Amino acid sequence: MVAAYNDVYDGFNFNGWGKGQVLVDVPQGWRVNVRCSNNSSSMRHSCAVVRGVSGRTPAFPGAASPDPAGGLPPHQQAVFSFRAARIGTYRIVCLVPGHEQAGMWDVLDVTRDRAPAAVLLRKPGV
Repeated sequence: MVAAYNDVYDGFNFNGWGKGQVLVDVPQGWRVNVRCSNNSSSMRHSCAVVRGVSGRTPAFPGAASPDPAGGLPPHQQAVFSFRAARIGTYRIVCLVPGHEQAGMWDVLDVTRDRAPAAVLLRKPGV
C-alpha cells in the first residue's frame, strides 16, 4: 500500500484510491502481508485494518503499521503481517487523526468462499 501515492484527494489516498473506492477480498484464515509506504514529502501516514465505523485499533493482531496514530515519517515504509481470522467487513485506513475523514479509507472483506481479489467500486473522484 502506498499512502499519498498521488494528489488524488489532496494526497489522502492509498495507491491513488480512497473514500471506499476499493474492496479487497481475502479468504478467512489467509496470512496478509502488507508493505506500507508513505510517499508524502510532508505528512505522516499509516496503514491499518480496523473494525467498525469508529474503530481505532487493529482488527487483528499485527494489522497495522507501527504507531498507526502517529504514522510513518515522509518517505518511510514498514512491513506488517496478520492472519484474517474472522469473517466480516473491515476498514483499511490511515489512523493519523483527520486522515480517514479526508479520504484515506477503503474496504477489506474477509470471506468464507470467495477467491482473493481487489475490486474497484467507484470511479476516481466520485
